[in-house]
Amino acid sequence: MNKLIFLLVSVSLLGSSLGCSNNDDKSTVKSKPYSSNEAITKGDVVYLNKVYNIEKFNRFITNLDNKKADSIRITGYTDEGDPIFKDLKYDGKEISYTYDNSNDEFGGSNKGVRSDICSKVSSEKNAQGEIDYSISGCTKNDSEMSYFLIRIKKE
Repeated sequence: MNKLIFLLVSVSLLGSSLGCSNNDDKSTVKSKPYSSNEAITKGDVVYLNKVYNIEKFNRFITNLDNKKADSIRITGYTDEGDPIFKDLKYDGKEISYTYDNSNDEFGGSNKGVRSDICSKVSSEKNAQGEIDYSISGCTKNDSEMSYFLIRIKKE
């Protein structure tokens, strides 16, 4: 009987300590890779030679301006075709940003899933007249993350 009580207490303590542990950003579950065609079909904002599902990005920006909760996934691809996922979840106050380059075969030792809390999406016109969008006002400014979101080329 004492052994059973000891076992139950031990399991309970172990479970509660694991549930309360502070996880490193890299321990976040990586996304399963999928093709650019599948990403477009799923409704991702896809950044290739042009931007697909741009209306979803524009809606997200409008919802940010109106302080309305929204979320999007921006999916870009490396030259080798490996996906880079950027998830933005806005709760009406702040943006939870997750950057996942864990599927990048040539990402080196710094690849993984990282997250940050940010306050806005900024835009800047570059020398070619294209508009670069980045997430900004972030708490960590992790040098291992990309805060660049997409580039919209002039038509």
